[in-house]
Amino acid sequence: MKKTLLIIAAAAALLAVACKKDKVDTKKPSITWESNPGFAQVEMTNDLDATVTVSAPGKIQDLKLVLNLGVNNNLLNQYIKIESNKSKGGSNPVLDLVADSSSANLLGGLGMRVGSSLNEREEVKLDLRKILERILLGQPIDNNSTFTIEVRVTDLSGNTVSKTAKFHYTAAPAISWAENPGFEDISLDAAAKDCKIAVWAPGKIEKLTVILGEAPAPSLQTYVKNRTTDGLNASGEVVIDLIGDAKVAESFKGWFPAGDAVRGKEQATLDFGFMYGIKYDLEPSTNVFSIHVEDKNGKETYQRIRFKKN
Repeated sequence: MKKTLLIIAAAAALLAVACKKDKVDTKKPSITWESNPGFAQVEMTNDLDATVTVSAPGKIQDLKLVLNLGVNNNLLNQYIKIESNKSKGGSNPVLDLVADSSSANLLGGLGMRVGSSLNEREEVKLDLRKILERILLGQPIDNNSTFTIEVRVTDLSGNTVSKTAKFHYTAAPAISWAENPGFEDISLDAAAKDCKIAVWAPGKIEKLTVILGEAPAPSLQTYVKNRTTDGLNASGEVVIDLIGDAKVAESFKGWFPAGDAVRGKEQATLDFGFMYGIKYDLEPSTNVFSIHVEDKNGKETYQRIRFKKN
């Protein structure tokens, strides 16, 4: 009988502890990221879902964002009214979303409801991607940069919870021409120039096309069309698909890399020198090629090249 009573008492004690734990947990604030529950580092892309939900059953008392943008930390100071929260000597700035009207106005302009009214609320959603993009708008950002935003919430009972979101930035693709940095028009009647165009995509090449625009020299259109599988598109243009068209890979061998030599790579070189080889067959014309490169993060870049024949 004594043994039975001890077992019952122990079970009751465990149940009481479990109930107490559950009771406390339901009152504490929480920070959740639905699309990234583990708060793993994510790549900054145009379609990134970086909305976090801050919940405080005991109602929000303080809500702060502590940002680490590296060399760009000082950019936050213009959105901070509370002097002690500003970045000084490279320290991490703090956006007080309850007590600082300047910080609240920044997020308010992005469609997020913050400010002193948060003291009356139990939940708020913050789009961290939008915040980062607004702060870094127009700023040069080095490839392979990382940023963090710590979300810190305290409720009216003094319970504090924080989570840190980590973001990685990969630069968008770039297209350059060493012999013609400004991509000025090229006259096919003048001396030949080096027409090697460099494509750089640190996010790895996913799509790479060269499009011959409308109204080129008829002979050039025929030349290019005959070297592609699909011919003209609905806009009357010829698309040279360097990844998806096996015929292009063979037809432009020696000039354009294609297929596995391009897909998933960080660099490629497109040589438009073939234009000099066929210039004597061209009618007077302005021939426009558009290069389009898209990386695996969905970031893309376009560049036009113009060849004139009198």
